[in-house]
Amino acid sequence: MNASAMAHAVRGFSIESVPQDAERIEDFRDHVPEGTRVYIAWPPRATKEAMVLAARKLHAQGMVPVPHIAARRVPSQEFLRDFVGELIEHAHVREVLVIGGDPATPEGPYPDTGALLRSGILTELGIEKVGIAAHPEGHPVMSEELSREVLAQNMSTAREGGLSVEAVSQFVLDPAAIDSWHASAYSPLAGGAPLHIGIPGLVSGTRLLKIASACGIGESIGLLRKNGVRLAKTALGNSSTQTLVEGLVPLVSSADDVAGFHFYTFGNFEQTAAWACTVAKTAPGKVA
Repeated sequence: MNASAMAHAVRGFSIESVPQDAERIEDFRDHVPEGTRVYIAWPPRATKEAMVLAARKLHAQGMVPVPHIAARRVPSQEFLRDFVGELIEHAHVREVLVIGGDPATPEGPYPDTGALLRSGILTELGIEKVGIAAHPEGHPVMSEELSREVLAQNMSTAREGGLSVEAVSQFVLDPAAIDSWHASAYSPLAGGAPLHIGIPGLVSGTRLLKIASACGIGESIGLLRKNGVRLAKTALGNSSTQTLVEGLVPLVSSADDVAGFHFYTFGNFEQTAAWACTVAKTAPGKVA
Protein backbone atom coordinates (compact mmCIF):
# COMPACT_ATOMS: atom_id res chain seq x y z
CA MET A 1 0.00 0.00 0.00
CA ASN A 2 1.35 3.40 -1.03
CA ALA A 3 1.92 5.38 2.19
CA SER A 4 1.01 8.64 0.48
CA ALA A 5 -2.33 7.28 -0.77
CA MET A 6 -3.15 5.93 2.67
CA ALA A 7 -2.25 9.22 4.35
CA HIS A 8 -4.42 11.15 1.91
CA ALA A 9 -7.38 8.81 2.51
CA VAL A 10 -7.12 9.00 6.31
CA ARG A 11 -6.50 12.74 6.46
CA GLY A 12 -9.57 14.63 7.61
CA PHE A 13 -10.85 11.63 9.58
CA SER A 14 -13.59 11.95 12.15
CA ILE A 15 -13.51 10.17 15.49
CA GLU A 16 -15.97 9.09 18.15
CA SER A 17 -15.73 9.97 21.83
CA VAL A 18 -17.86 9.56 24.95
CA PRO A 19 -18.68 12.28 27.50
CA GLN A 20 -16.22 10.74 29.96
CA ASP A 21 -13.40 11.50 27.52
CA ALA A 22 -14.01 15.21 28.04
CA GLU A 23 -13.72 14.71 31.79
CA ARG A 24 -10.42 12.84 31.44
CA ILE A 25 -8.70 14.61 28.54
CA GLU A 26 -7.32 18.01 29.47
CA ASP A 27 -6.91 19.29 25.91
CA PHE A 28 -8.15 17.49 22.78
CA ARG A 29 -5.64 19.49 20.76
CA ASP A 30 -2.95 17.25 22.22
CA HIS A 31 -4.50 14.33 20.37
CA VAL A 32 -6.21 15.43 17.15
CA PRO A 33 -5.85 18.39 14.78
CA GLU A 34 -7.99 21.44 15.36
CA GLY A 35 -11.06 21.30 13.16
CA THR A 36 -11.50 17.54 13.66
CA ARG A 37 -15.13 16.41 13.77
CA VAL A 38 -15.50 14.63 17.11
CA TYR A 39 -18.74 12.68 17.48
CA ILE A 40 -20.07 12.42 21.03
CA ALA A 41 -21.76 9.08 21.69
CA TRP A 42 -24.71 9.06 24.11
CA PRO A 43 -24.12 6.13 26.50
CA PRO A 44 -27.14 4.89 28.49
CA ARG A 45 -26.01 6.51 31.74
CA ALA A 46 -24.85 9.82 30.28
CA THR A 47 -26.97 12.86 31.11
CA LYS A 48 -27.75 15.61 28.64
CA GLU A 49 -25.73 17.93 30.88
CA ALA A 50 -22.66 15.73 30.40
CA MET A 51 -23.25 15.69 26.65
CA VAL A 52 -23.50 19.49 26.54
CA LEU A 53 -20.38 19.94 28.66
CA ALA A 54 -18.40 17.62 26.38
CA ALA A 55 -19.60 19.47 23.28
CA ARG A 56 -18.78 22.81 24.87
CA LYS A 57 -15.22 21.73 25.70
CA LEU A 58 -14.63 20.34 22.22
CA HIS A 59 -15.84 23.56 20.62
CA ALA A 60 -13.72 25.70 22.94
CA GLN A 61 -10.67 23.67 21.95
CA GLY A 62 -11.20 24.13 18.23
CA MET A 63 -12.98 20.89 17.40
CA VAL A 64 -16.32 20.39 15.63
CA PRO A 65 -18.60 18.57 18.11
CA VAL A 66 -21.17 16.22 16.55
CA PRO A 67 -23.41 14.87 19.32
CA HIS A 68 -25.47 11.71 18.94
CA ILE A 69 -29.21 11.97 19.48
CA ALA A 70 -30.77 8.58 20.20
CA ALA A 71 -34.43 8.89 19.19
CA ARG A 72 -35.83 6.17 21.47
CA ARG A 73 -34.03 7.64 24.48
CA VAL A 74 -35.60 11.10 24.13
CA PRO A 75 -38.33 11.21 26.80
CA SER A 76 -40.26 14.20 25.48
CA GLN A 77 -40.42 16.96 22.90
CA GLU A 78 -39.52 19.43 25.63
CA PHE A 79 -36.39 17.45 26.46
CA LEU A 80 -35.36 17.43 22.80
CA ARG A 81 -35.86 21.18 22.50
CA ASP A 82 -33.86 21.84 25.66
CA PHE A 83 -31.08 19.42 24.70
CA VAL A 84 -30.59 20.71 21.17
CA GLY A 85 -31.06 24.31 22.27
CA GLU A 86 -28.32 24.00 24.88
CA LEU A 87 -25.98 22.29 22.39
CA ILE A 88 -26.44 25.20 20.00
CA GLU A 89 -26.21 27.91 22.66
CA HIS A 90 -23.22 26.59 24.61
CA ALA A 91 -21.26 24.63 21.98
CA HIS A 92 -22.35 26.20 18.67
CA VAL A 93 -23.41 22.76 17.43
CA ARG A 94 -24.71 22.78 13.87
CA GLU A 95 -24.69 19.08 13.07
CA VAL A 96 -25.83 15.96 14.90
CA LEU A 97 -25.94 12.21 14.30
CA VAL A 98 -29.45 10.82 14.76
CA ILE A 99 -29.73 7.13 15.61
CA GLY A 100 -32.60 4.92 16.73
CA GLY A 101 -31.00 4.04 20.06
CA ASP A 102 -30.83 0.94 22.23
CA PRO A 103 -34.14 0.76 24.14
CA ALA A 104 -36.53 -1.82 22.76
CA THR A 105 -39.40 0.41 23.88
CA PRO A 106 -39.21 4.18 23.18
CA GLU A 107 -38.94 6.34 26.30
CA GLY A 108 -40.91 9.11 24.60
CA PRO A 109 -42.60 10.17 21.36
CA TYR A 110 -39.85 9.15 18.90
CA PRO A 111 -39.76 5.42 18.05
CA ASP A 112 -37.07 5.83 15.41
CA THR A 113 -34.81 8.24 13.53
CA GLY A 114 -37.49 9.09 10.98
CA ALA A 115 -39.98 10.16 13.62
CA LEU A 116 -37.49 12.53 15.21
CA LEU A 117 -36.56 14.01 11.84
CA ARG A 118 -40.21 14.47 10.89
CA SER A 119 -40.79 16.52 14.05
CA GLY A 120 -38.99 19.42 12.38
CA ILE A 121 -37.42 20.47 15.68
CA LEU A 122 -33.82 20.13 14.51
CA THR A 123 -34.30 22.53 11.61
CA GLU A 124 -36.46 24.86 13.68
CA LEU A 125 -33.75 25.28 16.32
CA GLY A 126 -30.90 25.80 13.88
CA ILE A 127 -29.32 22.42 13.12
CA GLU A 128 -28.04 22.47 9.55
CA LYS A 129 -26.65 18.97 8.95
CA VAL A 130 -27.67 15.53 10.13
CA GLY A 131 -25.84 12.23 10.00
CA ILE A 132 -27.80 9.03 9.42
CA ALA A 133 -26.55 5.62 10.55
CA ALA A 134 -25.81 3.05 7.84
CA HIS A 135 -25.35 -0.69 8.42
CA PRO A 136 -23.44 -2.22 5.50
CA GLU A 137 -22.73 -5.53 7.24
CA GLY A 138 -25.99 -6.14 9.03
CA HIS A 139 -28.42 -4.59 11.49
CA PRO A 140 -29.27 -6.16 14.87
CA VAL A 141 -33.04 -6.20 14.24
CA MET A 142 -33.66 -5.32 10.56
CA SER A 143 -33.25 -7.40 7.45
CA GLU A 144 -30.75 -6.17 4.87
CA GLU A 145 -33.56 -5.03 2.57
CA LEU A 146 -35.43 -3.17 5.31
CA SER A 147 -32.23 -1.53 6.53
CA ARG A 148 -31.64 -0.11 3.06
CA GLU A 149 -35.22 1.12 2.78
CA VAL A 150 -35.01 2.86 6.15
CA LEU A 151 -31.71 4.52 5.24
CA ALA A 152 -33.22 5.87 2.02
CA GLN A 153 -36.36 7.07 3.83
CA ASN A 154 -34.38 8.81 6.56
CA MET A 155 -32.20 10.61 4.03
CA SER A 156 -35.26 11.73 2.11
CA THR A 157 -36.96 12.94 5.30
CA ALA A 158 -33.89 14.92 6.34
CA ARG A 159 -33.67 16.63 2.96
CA GLU A 160 -37.37 17.42 2.95
CA GLY A 161 -36.83 19.08 6.32
CA GLY A 162 -34.17 21.36 4.89
CA LEU A 163 -31.21 19.51 6.36
CA SER A 164 -27.95 18.62 4.68
CA VAL A 165 -27.46 14.87 5.05
CA GLU A 166 -24.62 12.37 5.25
CA ALA A 167 -24.24 8.76 6.32
CA VAL A 168 -21.95 7.29 8.95
CA SER A 169 -21.55 3.54 8.79
CA GLN A 170 -21.40 1.09 11.66
CA PHE A 171 -17.82 -0.14 12.02
CA VAL A 172 -16.90 -2.54 9.24
CA LEU A 173 -14.86 -5.72 9.25
CA ASP A 174 -14.76 -6.83 5.61
CA PRO A 175 -13.52 -4.36 2.95
CA ALA A 176 -14.82 -6.50 0.08
CA ALA A 177 -18.32 -6.48 1.56
CA ILE A 178 -18.22 -2.69 1.86
CA ASP A 179 -17.15 -2.31 -1.77
CA SER A 180 -20.10 -4.44 -2.84
CA TRP A 181 -22.60 -2.68 -0.53
CA HIS A 182 -21.46 0.74 -1.67
CA ALA A 183 -21.89 -0.11 -5.34
CA SER A 184 -25.13 -2.08 -5.15
CA ALA A 185 -26.96 -0.37 -2.29
CA TYR A 186 -25.53 2.90 -1.05
CA SER A 187 -24.75 4.86 -4.21
CA PRO A 188 -28.10 4.12 -5.90
CA LEU A 189 -30.12 5.29 -2.90
CA ALA A 190 -28.01 8.06 -1.33
CA GLY A 191 -28.21 10.67 -4.06
CA GLY A 192 -24.61 11.74 -3.58
CA ALA A 193 -24.76 12.08 0.22
CA PRO A 194 -21.26 11.68 1.68
CA LEU A 195 -20.50 8.35 3.35
CA HIS A 196 -18.09 8.11 6.28
CA ILE A 197 -16.86 4.54 6.67
CA GLY A 198 -16.67 3.38 10.29
CA ILE A 199 -13.45 1.65 11.37
CA PRO A 200 -12.82 -0.02 14.76
CA GLY A 201 -9.96 1.52 16.65
CA LEU A 202 -7.78 0.17 19.44
CA VAL A 203 -9.59 -2.74 21.05
CA SER A 204 -8.84 -6.39 21.76
CA GLY A 205 -10.20 -9.04 19.44
CA THR A 206 -12.21 -10.55 22.30
CA ARG A 207 -14.01 -7.31 23.04
CA LEU A 208 -14.56 -6.55 19.36
CA LEU A 209 -16.26 -9.93 18.95
CA LYS A 210 -18.73 -9.00 21.69
CA ILE A 211 -19.38 -5.54 20.24
CA ALA A 212 -19.79 -6.92 16.72
CA SER A 213 -22.29 -9.52 17.91
CA ALA A 214 -24.34 -6.86 19.69
CA CYS A 215 -24.33 -4.70 16.56
CA GLY A 216 -25.66 -7.46 14.33
CA ILE A 217 -22.58 -7.77 12.14
CA GLY A 218 -23.25 -11.26 10.87
CA GLU A 219 -20.96 -12.96 8.41
CA SER A 220 -18.00 -10.73 9.17
CA ILE A 221 -17.86 -12.00 12.76
CA GLY A 222 -16.54 -15.23 11.29
CA LEU A 223 -13.47 -13.38 10.07
CA LEU A 224 -12.68 -12.35 13.62
CA ARG A 225 -13.39 -15.77 15.10
CA LYS A 226 -10.93 -17.36 12.70
CA ASN A 227 -8.27 -14.93 13.88
CA GLY A 228 -9.51 -14.48 17.43
CA VAL A 229 -6.41 -15.73 19.20
CA ARG A 230 -4.10 -13.50 17.18
CA LEU A 231 -6.38 -10.49 17.46
CA ALA A 232 -6.85 -10.92 21.19
CA LYS A 233 -3.11 -10.63 21.67
CA THR A 234 -2.54 -7.49 19.66
CA ALA A 235 -4.04 -4.02 19.45
CA LEU A 236 -6.15 -3.46 16.38
CA GLY A 237 -4.56 -0.03 16.01
CA ASN A 238 -1.35 -1.79 15.06
CA SER A 239 -2.78 -4.64 13.00
CA SER A 240 -6.34 -5.09 11.82
CA THR A 241 -7.28 -1.41 11.84
CA GLN A 242 -4.49 -0.82 9.37
CA THR A 243 -5.52 -3.85 7.32
CA LEU A 244 -9.11 -2.57 7.09
CA VAL A 245 -8.03 0.93 6.16
CA GLU A 246 -5.60 -0.35 3.53
CA GLY A 247 -8.34 -2.48 2.01
CA LEU A 248 -10.68 0.51 1.76
CA VAL A 249 -8.24 3.19 0.55
CA PRO A 250 -9.07 2.50 -3.13
CA LEU A 251 -12.80 3.06 -2.47
CA VAL A 252 -12.23 6.22 -0.42
CA SER A 253 -9.84 7.56 -3.05
CA SER A 254 -12.04 6.88 -6.06
CA ALA A 255 -15.69 7.25 -5.01
CA ASP A 256 -17.14 10.76 -5.12
CA ASP A 257 -19.70 9.92 -2.44
CA VAL A 258 -17.24 8.48 0.09
CA ALA A 259 -15.94 11.24 2.36
CA GLY A 260 -13.40 9.25 4.37
CA PHE A 261 -13.01 7.31 7.61
CA HIS A 262 -14.76 7.58 10.96
CA PHE A 263 -12.94 5.88 13.85
CA TYR A 264 -14.78 4.18 16.72
CA THR A 265 -12.60 4.36 19.81
CA PHE A 266 -14.39 2.05 22.30
CA GLY A 267 -13.00 4.04 25.24
CA ASN A 268 -9.47 4.24 23.82
CA PHE A 269 -9.66 7.72 22.34
CA GLU A 270 -6.02 8.72 22.77
CA GLN A 271 -4.54 5.55 21.29
CA THR A 272 -6.84 5.50 18.28
CA ALA A 273 -6.30 9.22 17.65
CA ALA A 274 -2.53 8.76 17.81
CA TRP A 275 -2.67 5.94 15.25
CA ALA A 276 -4.86 7.94 12.86
CA CYS A 277 -2.71 11.06 13.14
CA THR A 278 0.45 9.05 12.51
CA VAL A 279 -0.98 7.40 9.40
CA ALA A 280 -2.40 10.70 8.12
CA LYS A 281 0.89 12.42 8.99
CA THR A 282 -0.93 15.22 10.77
CA ALA A 283 0.10 16.84 14.04
CA PRO A 284 -2.35 17.31 16.91
CA GLY A 285 -3.31 20.96 17.30
CA LYS A 286 -2.86 21.72 13.62
CA VAL A 287 -5.46 21.60 10.87
CA ALA A 288 -4.60 18.97 8.25
